Amino acid sequence: MGTGRTYAGRLALYLTWAALAKVDPVAPGVDEMATFARWLERTPSRKHRPGRQRRRAPAANTVMLGAARSAATVEGILAAVVEFVRFAASRGWCEPAVADRLSFRAELRFLPSGWDRGERTGRPVVNRRVVRRRRPEQPPAILSVEQVGVLVDACSNCRDRFIVEGLYATGLRVAELCGLRLADLHLVPSAIHLGCHVAGAHLHVVRREDNENGALAKSVWPRVVPITKTMVLCHDVYRFERDAVPEAAESDYLFVNLWRAPVGRAMSPDGVERLFMRLSARVGFQARPHMLRHSFASKVALATKDPALVKELLGHASVSSTDVYLHARWDDMRAAADGHARTNRGAP
Repeated sequence: MGTGRTYAGRLALYLTWAALAKVDPVAPGVDEMATFARWLERTPSRKHRPGRQRRRAPAANTVMLGAARSAATVEGILAAVVEFVRFAASRGWCEPAVADRLSFRAELRFLPSGWDRGERTGRPVVNRRVVRRRRPEQPPAILSVEQVGVLVDACSNCRDRFIVEGLYATGLRVAELCGLRLADLHLVPSAIHLGCHVAGAHLHVVRREDNENGALAKSVWPRVVPITKTMVLCHDVYRFERDAVPEAAESDYLFVNLWRAPVGRAMSPDGVERLFMRLSARVGFQARPHMLRHSFASKVALATKDPALVKELLGHASVSSTDVYLHARWDDMRAAADGHARTNRGAP
């Protein structure tokens, strides 16, 4: 289901739609849930609206002809809403039959991979929602090494270059990057004198709810991400530019405003997204910050074939979340077919 912040955002979408459609939010029917699903598919979120001021655009009356949200996103929002209605039924806010008609009990013929049944020995039964969206398995959108190089070359200052290369080299989320403090970076061979027993250059991702820029790490569990020597050099060049600004030198945040007011204030996730919009206009192809995270994960998964390692580096809650990065690639399939042909050459 994700973090509490994600759950609250999904419910906020549902409550917005319920107010527009004049539907009782704690007692929806199957038809209302289907209408809500279609509304989600046609109404883009503020994050994915066109224009630089998309987050400040009017909220509810923008409609797209194509799919505005992926099937996986709609499925997650519907799951959150159904759980909310079940919670409302358990508290007596609506009749239990209201929650029961949104799902039905179904026996599983085949168990999903990684599903732990615990001590239950009977036939596997689940509550399956009536309103669902099929989730096609597609590889995530990534950027090639050449495209990342073009993005870096399009940056006009050391800070922007460090942001692009940092996202690509660490796989951090935008909120995690903007929430970094100077004390989170240990760019020395040994940081024992700082109370950290992790060897080598690395950074700590910590969830803080008091960040002045509103950057909140998605995972509640802290993690450590290794840093390469190249990134240490990029950091040193950026710090020379950053610390030359008195207001920035006084800030504890790593990424701060250097040229626009308020100077020295922590850079917000929205500021990073606007940076990528400007870079996309310069280079001629679409580039989003999260695509660099997918690119990092795909490279690691291809090199190691270890989903547990990818999970720890990305800070996922489950190993199953890394399956999307372990998909079969065309080059691998071609090599396998050619190898099979060479092995069986001459066989009857």
